[in-house]
Amino acid sequence: MAFTADKVRQGVQQAAAGGYSIDNSLRFNDDDSAYLSRTPSSAGNRKTWTWSGWVKRGNLGFDSAFLFEPSSGSTVYFFFDTNDKFVYGTTGNAVSTAKYRDPSAWYHIVVALDTTQSTASDRIKCYINGSEITDWDSTSYPSLNTDYGVNSTNEHRLAHNFTNKYFDGYLAEVNFVDGQALTPSDFGETGDYGEWKPIAYAGSYGTNGFYLDFSNSGSLGTDASSNTNNWTVNNLAATDQMLDSPTNNFCTMNPNSPNTQVLSQGNLHSTGNTGRSAVATQGMTTGKWYWEFYWTGGNNEVRIGATDDVSNGGYGGGIHAYSWTGNIANYLSGGNTNISCSPSMSENSIIGWAWDADIGELKAFVNGTAVNSGAAIVTGFTGYTLHPHGGQGASGYNIFYNFGQDSTFHNTKGSSGSYADSNGIGDFYYEPPTDFLALCTSNLPDPAVIPSEHFNTVLYTGNNSTNAITGVGFQPDFFWGKARSGPQSHRLVDVLRGSYNLYSDLTNAEDLQTLSFTSDGFTWASGGANDNGKTYVAWNWKANGTGVSNTNGSITSTVSANVDAGFSIVSYTGTGANATVGHGLAKKPNIFMLKGRNDTPRNWRVYSDTIGATKHLYLNTTASEQVSSTQFNNTEPTSSVFTIGSHGGVNTSTKDYIAYCFHSVDGYSKVGSYTGNMSADGPFVYTGFRPKYIMVKDSSTATGWYIYDTVRDINIHNPAYKTLVPNTSGAESGSATSHWDILSNGFKPRYANNEWNANGSTMIYIAFAEVPFKFSNAR
Repeated sequence: MAFTADKVRQGVQQAAAGGYSIDNSLRFNDDDSAYLSRTPSSAGNRKTWTWSGWVKRGNLGFDSAFLFEPSSGSTVYFFFDTNDKFVYGTTGNAVSTAKYRDPSAWYHIVVALDTTQSTASDRIKCYINGSEITDWDSTSYPSLNTDYGVNSTNEHRLAHNFTNKYFDGYLAEVNFVDGQALTPSDFGETGDYGEWKPIAYAGSYGTNGFYLDFSNSGSLGTDASSNTNNWTVNNLAATDQMLDSPTNNFCTMNPNSPNTQVLSQGNLHSTGNTGRSAVATQGMTTGKWYWEFYWTGGNNEVRIGATDDVSNGGYGGGIHAYSWTGNIANYLSGGNTNISCSPSMSENSIIGWAWDADIGELKAFVNGTAVNSGAAIVTGFTGYTLHPHGGQGASGYNIFYNFGQDSTFHNTKGSSGSYADSNGIGDFYYEPPTDFLALCTSNLPDPAVIPSEHFNTVLYTGNNSTNAITGVGFQPDFFWGKARSGPQSHRLVDVLRGSYNLYSDLTNAEDLQTLSFTSDGFTWASGGANDNGKTYVAWNWKANGTGVSNTNGSITSTVSANVDAGFSIVSYTGTGANATVGHGLAKKPNIFMLKGRNDTPRNWRVYSDTIGATKHLYLNTTASEQVSSTQFNNTEPTSSVFTIGSHGGVNTSTKDYIAYCFHSVDGYSKVGSYTGNMSADGPFVYTGFRPKYIMVKDSSTATGWYIYDTVRDINIHNPAYKTLVPNTSGAESGSATSHWDILSNGFKPRYANNEWNANGSTMIYIAFAEVPFKFSNAR
């Protein structure tokens, strides 16, 4: 589907986005010294104003990410520093505790100044994604009634300060309001999935106010408000107008996946040396997808393609990766199997890839010509999440990437026709195959479940008496509670066992407890996870209420199953002989935790498909994976049953057992594994959503289990570091130097340790979503 460039860039995605649509952004590359400038002809209100803009970061970790500054000795400016912290300056610099290093999605930033306020902390307020920044490493408040440089008649700059520091990334929907100190609700609102999303600003702008929507590629600094306060473009071209926007977030290459490549041009260009390649921010598990790489040459060892080797980068060293080696007429698979292909790639080729994840079929195109007359390079390759990747080889190569946002490859290739995908979205050099789509969030399917309706975390304080806790948002069927402020065993309660409790850190049989489930939470009648004055966290899952009989296995089980959310609670009575047990789900469980209810002492058994049914882990100990054929009978679960052996820990005759079963659900939950690298630049783990909860265990060595969530930490952004350990009764712990980043599309260890980032070790994890990637903001 071909369109003119202006039509593609300005109108095609409007219908696809739904609701309020932002159609364009402006890309800034710091090496190009790109910025916008304006000198007001008359002064505005220098005491009171508001700046609002959507920001998608490019390069991370450098002190050059300036967003706004006037050239005045007494001024206000704001930027991201070398540590990726948000900084504003007035009489001095204020530095946030949080780190903002998620380049895969968009941040909404609001800075509001009002020096007429009597309270110093009210004179400037900064907001990210609708929430005020309240945790600062250092503070510096404006002086009372001071006229600062913003709105003076001095030159003002966007994306550049006055000491040669430039912003790198994308800006969209920039509003500046002269004379009013506004809040984020004037520019955004909370969506159905809990995300912060833009709305149209409906107020006045004041004398020097402006609105930059970057919709006019021929005049990118045009003020779209009625003020005509236009900005001058410096080192920017029409090709820097992008379709990537807060309402349609496009895939780019990901600096958070450890690699040795140098990324630039909004993470759509890479160069580098021998080592791990760059991988993309969006994974492809289902659906049909198309993307283009433009190789401008320089090295015949360049490799470009798709890989599942995401956590530590890779060029095909993973077992499920396919890439083309430059100047060689074949593809290199992850198993080092060469697949003969024609035509071959050469310098200045545009390589198109078409991946049908539903049937596991990969096709390729060279300069618009189908490879091998359109025959698939790979077939039957289902069940994996692939990411575009590029790099490797020796130094000197250049790769430009287009996931549907730039058919000119940063003006290095004249556009052939500006083709959109089958949904009318995107800007490709060559026409995508029918039904294949650009990699952007508008093309992602709506998640099958809204995460907050199936899993939620709440905090409360115990009182050792009747204690009704609300705010879960649904009636829980599985409660996991833990004291944060002092030692106390983890307590697990579910709807099938009713008034009985198990402990994740103990081998004890179940005992009576006083918890009951309510429509919006739970109530303690007295003790339990409810000691007076202690603070607690409760993780809550929704199953399907009262259990039903399941006869799929050789043992009849009682099951409460939330089929849509991939979670079931299973109760059964052992026979002492090899058996199968129905789990009530529509797919094979990726992980389940199993415990004898009335047989003691018994360890918790954990099955994980990462280590297989020949092995198992213990939830209540630090032990590494154990080999035993009598636990799960060396038999993998199916879509209807799991198998148990004759071991007493899973199948003592006449004894009762409980199992909690989970499988991954796109946009809601993910069970998987990653390989540690013992680095502060830890592996990037793609989940396809912004996690709210993560539990992780090194299956290779004797280390503990660790639980992180986004509710217990002191700031709502990154890093997250407060942990609880399911195999101990210890209080909450963690330090700011031992932490994780929770990201819009996954998570990333940011610390070199032997617990959850040991070099070469296999870490298994289970994560639940706060917001699906289709809707998530950068965090």
